[in-house]
This record gives sequence, structure tokens and C-alpha cells, in this order.
Amino acid sequence: MRRLTLASLAALAALAALPGCGGGSSSPGEQGVTARVDTDPFRLTVLRDGEPVVSQAMGGRLRYRLESGEEHRLTRASSSADGIYRVETDEPGRTAEVRVSETPVGIRLSMRLEPETGVAQVYDAWETGPEEHFLGGGEQGEAVDLRGEILAGKVSWVCTHAPVPYVASSAGWALRVDTLNVYALAFPGSSGGTGCLFSERPSCEFPGLADRAEVCVRGARLDLDLYAGSFEETLRDYHARAGAPAVPPPGQFELIKWRDENQSSDELLEDVDRLRAAGIPVGWIILDNPWEPCIGEMTFDPRRIPDPEGLIRQLSERDVRLMLWVSPKLKCPSGYPPEAILGADQDQQTLDLRIPTVMAEFRRRLRNVVELGVAGFKGDRADEVDLEDLAPDYHNTYPILFARAVMDEAPEGAAVILRAAAMGSQSILPGIWAGDQPGDWVGLHRAIRMGQTAAMSGYPTWGSDVGGYSSEQLTPEVFARWAQLGAVSPVMEVGGIGPHATPWVLGEEAMEALRRAAILHYELYPYFRSVIDRGEPVLRPLGYAYPDDPQAWESDLQFLVGPDLLAAPVTGGGTTPSVYLPAGEWVDLHSGGAVEGGEIFVRSTPLDDLPLYLRAGAVIPFNARTADPWWELDELDRADRAGYLATDGAQLDLAGQPEGVQILVPAPVRPGAVTLDGREVDWTWSPGPMPGAVVRLEGPDVRGELRLSAP
Repeated sequence: MRRLTLASLAALAALAALPGCGGGSSSPGEQGVTARVDTDPFRLTVLRDGEPVVSQAMGGRLRYRLESGEEHRLTRASSSADGIYRVETDEPGRTAEVRVSETPVGIRLSMRLEPETGVAQVYDAWETGPEEHFLGGGEQGEAVDLRGEILAGKVSWVCTHAPVPYVASSAGWALRVDTLNVYALAFPGSSGGTGCLFSERPSCEFPGLADRAEVCVRGARLDLDLYAGSFEETLRDYHARAGAPAVPPPGQFELIKWRDENQSSDELLEDVDRLRAAGIPVGWIILDNPWEPCIGEMTFDPRRIPDPEGLIRQLSERDVRLMLWVSPKLKCPSGYPPEAILGADQDQQTLDLRIPTVMAEFRRRLRNVVELGVAGFKGDRADEVDLEDLAPDYHNTYPILFARAVMDEAPEGAAVILRAAAMGSQSILPGIWAGDQPGDWVGLHRAIRMGQTAAMSGYPTWGSDVGGYSSEQLTPEVFARWAQLGAVSPVMEVGGIGPHATPWVLGEEAMEALRRAAILHYELYPYFRSVIDRGEPVLRPLGYAYPDDPQAWESDLQFLVGPDLLAAPVTGGGTTPSVYLPAGEWVDLHSGGAVEGGEIFVRSTPLDDLPLYLRAGAVIPFNARTADPWWELDELDRADRAGYLATDGAQLDLAGQPEGVQILVPAPVRPGAVTLDGREVDWTWSPGPMPGAVVRLEGPDVRGELRLSAP
């Protein structure tokens, strides 16, 4: 039970009025998440069931920096009433109002400096331990565990496309900075400074940190939500306060194909035909930039696409829909007033979406292409112009305005992926994409980390370009391994600059790897949906599920897919990578054999194989394409059939199933028999790429222990 109580805050008032006297708002026996406030010096401690979880760090808590560079801090509370404290500072003439209150899921701390004039930024700091690890912070490519990092909280194509001011600790606490102002986060082990900078503007700056984590917000106000619990619990609390992730339509999970530049409609049709001929499913074709005569016009260039409606019709005949690249950038101001344009550099101009008439015209242009038959959007470049001067929160609000415009005009069932996002975007967007990584091993490493950090920050529906973006020197090996990341990512997107725009030029092995990866992606669709429908992250760091396992934190290029699958993509040259499995029994889906976890081992991994493991005893939705498949090449699902993947010995409890139920039971060799609840059932053998017994049963209820007998 996570009952939140601050009932004893009132008892603090008398204590707080006395110089040198501390106070507390919770009693040792109180249950749930509570707060204790000491008044001299002013300091907050969060407790769970009466036990301290985290406290403000005395060395850095509640301080502020003036525009002159001078730094000051809050000192003692001079009075309090109903959780509102008047707190003195060490700067003459300035005080602070601090409110400590309960929320449905945690504790709220709000600070207002009075007066606010001359204050550049405010800070808070929290004590940490030497073995503490941190997740969240938005989409990040350099680290999954944020220990030792400084994160800039400013939407930027230079630093991070999707920063999020939410951080969770392995010590059982988390915080959300409730702001769209520019902010920054710093973690123990960081060496100090500002971290990545998007512009030359003075930014939040931190000292070197040994034993505390800090937050900084531009402006004179600070609002924090504090949570207590496991990573799973605090992420759920964050969703409750900041907004739950949007649930994507089914089509969002279909394979998306694109080229950085198309010269004609024929190239889009060729891509579909080439993929289908190779046995690769595809649901979307992106017409990327440039498709307009000039960026911002949002009309089709007649030299490239003379008949857009005809193209859309031809794609539809192939059961493929057109996705269109769009952005708020502007090179042709026709139709917009002069005040609509932000940015002095002609190549870096963007629309001022705060202006109602500008937003209305932008949306009208989106609506026009939808009326032609465009069925989805890929949104780009809402993170390239510095807008902080216009208003304290406009820079990080801008991608949200862009997202709302795109989603409001997108047709029902549209697939939409945007590059730029901020806190709040997660409730609007059905998906985000990772932007531009180089097409090499370093780029693949970044993409793997970005997928995990995005999921830990409220973005479960994520994907990256298979092979990276700028990839003229891309090798077939890197492409094949990246395709395997795409297989287990909710968004699978193939294309860019280089050979992966036309992957058939990479050779038969690379195309076979892509085929297997794409089919696996479609097989995983019902599992992706089940996880996202529950509001849970899909790509999960090993530390999320195994916070007390040091090796889990070291293995940040491996990850869980939902609660029961573990993926260990090959991230370097060769076919004998090292793999780490946490403690417990796992089933290698490529061989069908059981593997005991708890150690690092070397695994032989051909180019078309992704090391993928299922937790022993697990039963997950999975539409396996067997020798006699129940699903067509491009089908994600069917109303009259359901598929599952279950390990030998798993307990089935499947109610409300459709007419037909298929279950694939991985096994290294053909079994002698298959039993369900002690009774033999009919089965067939599937030799691979996932070897196992295939059982087909009738719904609506399938229950009992599933067992394979020895040959």
C-alpha cells in the first residue's frame, strides 16, 4: 500500500517558529510515502513506511545563482503553516517560499524566490550512495546508467532530441523536475561543468560531484515531484503525474522503408517490390525531404512526384501506405507573415507556432496532404533553432506544439514518428525515432543505449534507422546486426544515406539478415502491444530488472524486451560475442536449449542470428511464422487466431482466446511427445530459425502445464 500522509506537518508550525529548532512531519510508524522537514537548516527527507529513502544534500541543497554569477543558498525556516514555509537566504533582502505537500503518488516540493529579479537559475541536491545507479533523463546515446553524467535539459539535435527531467535511483527513489524551462541534471562521479551545450548561452553549471545528485532550472522557481519505490513503481508514478505514454495504432509496428532522397515515384514503388520479392514485409514508404519545391510550401514537387494521388493509389494496391516527411522549418515564407519566422540564418529558420494564425496555416497545409491520401508523418527538425530568448519555457515547449499540430491533422490509424520531444510529448506521440547516428559500430552502440534510455523516460514506442543515417561506408555486417536491433524495437525503420537506402546492394547475407529480422519484428507484434497496453517500457536496461547485480549495470549493450525476453545484439566484428545472462534459467531461442544465467560466456552467432533468450517458465504473445504459417507475410495479427511462445514446463492460463491458438515451444531436438495438463496433444516440428514443437489448439480457454517428453 502506497498511502501518502503529511498529516503531522501541522505540528511543525510551532517548532519552526523557534530559532534553532528542527521539526519532522512523520512518525516512525507511518506507512506509505511521507516527508520529514527539518527547519534549521531547512532540509527535506523522503521516507517510505517510516524509513528514510533520500534526503537533500547539505552541501548543495536549495541554492541559486544570480545573473552576476554570485551564488546564495536557503538557510533556516522562520515560520510555517500548513506545509508552507518562509525560508531565509544568505542574501540580504531575499527570502523563499517553500511548499511541501502530498500528491497521489509522492511528495511535492515547490520553491519560489522573492523577489525573483536577477536570479538566473536555482539548484537542489540529493544525497547518494557509492553503489547507487540512475536511469531516465530522456533519450541519451552515451550511457544508460547516468552515474558520472551531466545532462543538458534542452531539446537539441546537438545534445539530445528528447530530454526528460525524470530520474530514478536504484536506492528506491525518483524525482521529476516539473518544468519546461531549460534545466540540467548532474550525477555523482561527474567532474563538473555544463555538459553538452546547444548554444553559447550561459547554462547551468555544476561542481564536481562525489556523493550527491543535483538538478538546476533556469529561472527563480523550482518544482519537484519525489517518488519512492522500485524502478517499475516510480516510472508508473512519473506517468501518473507527467502523462501516460500514447498507445500506438497497429500500423505503427509495420516495417517502414525510406531513402534520404527520391528522384521519382518509381523509386518508392521499386523499394516495395524489391522487399516483397525478397520475402520482407513492409507497411510504409516514407517520402523524405526533399519532396517540396521548397521546404515549408508543403506541396509536392512536380518534377519528382508529378501525380501524388496516383502514387498513393499504386502503393495502396500493394497494401502499403505513404508516410510524409514534415518539419516546422521554413525556406519559403510564402503564405506566412514576416513575424511568423524565427531564426536569423536563412538555413535555420522555423515557424513561430505560438501565433494562432501561423499554427492555423501550418495545420491547413498538413490537412491538404492528408486529403490527398497521405496516411502518416515523420516529423523532423523541431530541435534546430535556439528559442530560449523568446520565453523561459518556449524552447522545450516547441516540439510539443509541433507534435500536437501533426497529431491533430493526422488521419485515424496514422503511424507518426517524431525526432524531437520533451516532457509531455509522450502522451501525444505514438512513436519517436532516434535521429541521425553514423552507420558504424559506434552508431549502433548509441542507438542501443538511446532505445533503453528513451523507454526509461516515458517513450516505449521507439526505433532507429537500421544501418544509421549517414552511412556511405556501411558494411553488410553492421547493417545485419543493426537490423536485429530493429527486430526487437517497436519501430523498425530501414533507410538513410548510403547502401542501406537500397539494401539489396549489400549482398545476399545482409538481405537474409534483414528478412529474418523483419519477420521476427512482425512475430513480436502482439508482445510489443501487450507491454505497451499495460503502460510499461519495452526496451529495458538489465539494471532496471536486476538493480542489485553489478554485471547488469556493466552490460548496457544488452537489454530486456518487455519482462521476459533478453536481447544481446552483436555490437562488434565477428561471430563469437560475449553474452551475460542474469541469474536464473533462460532458453536460447536460436538453439532451443536451456542456459543457466549468472555468468558471461562466448556464443557462436552467425550473421543472421540475434542472441535472444526467453525466461524459463514464461508465456508471451508471439505470432511465429512456422513452415505452415497462420499469418501472411505482411500480417501483424488476425482476429480469429492467437500465437504464443512458451518454454517447456510453462503453466498456461489463457482465457478468452480466439478460435485458434498456436503455441511454439522451443526445443533443441524433436521431442517424443507434447502434453498439456498431462494429456498428449497433436504437434508438429518446426526446425527453425527458432526450433521447437508447434501446438495448435482451440480456444477460448487453454490451461495447464505444457511439457515436452524426451525423444
